[in-house]
Parts: sequence; C-alpha cells; structure tokens
Amino acid sequence: MATKKPAAKKKTSSKKGGTIRCQKWTAIHDFMPPGTPTLRVDGVCFTPTPGYKIKLVPAVPQGINPLILLLKKVVTPPTGIQPQVITKVPVHYEKKTKTKYTHVTILPDGTTIKVQNVT
Repeated sequence: MATKKPAAKKKTSSKKGGTIRCQKWTAIHDFMPPGTPTLRVDGVCFTPTPGYKIKLVPAVPQGINPLILLLKKVVTPPTGIQPQVITKVPVHYEKKTKTKYTHVTILPDGTTIKVQNVT
C-alpha cells in the first residue's frame, strides 16, 4: 500500500534576502445564513526577522478558470535593524462572495488549496 507524501513547504525569498516559508493554508467558504457567503483563506508564514507584513490580494488578471481564485502574496519587509529571529506571521484573506470557488491558488508560490464549503 502506497503512502501519500505530505506537500512540500513553499519558500519565497524576501527583498532583503531572507527566506519566507508559508504553510497550513486553509480555504473555507461559509454559506451559512444569515448574510452573504464569505470565503476565508488562512495560513502562517515564517519570516527571518520580526516586522514583516504579509497580505493576500486578488491577482490581476485572474486565471482562465473562474472557479479558481488566484491570490497574490504581498510581502512588505521591515524597516531598520531587526533581530535575526524566525517569526511566525499569520496571513488572512476574506471575501464576501456567492461564487462557488473550488480552489484557491497562492502566487507566486503556486500553492493550491481545495475550498471547503460550509452549508
């Protein structure tokens, strides 16, 4: 019986030369009433120093498949001198939408997450 290997952790180089590693991505689309359905994407990144800001924004243009949401990871490095301490940075994106996305892809890493629907 073959076992499935865990997905490799994606690494991104920051502008200051450090490596940023992101993992534990989830995408949950909440269709429970009341209100408009909400898609939430969460993950955690590890940066080489404190002070990094990481956010997800919709990629422009989106891809050819309208059911796959493309999000671009935007990394803003800290200014000034920072201690060399690996720091955990939570990343969150939220969008009110009725579009039933099947997957979310995080760019430039290329990580694709299956969307879990809550109904």
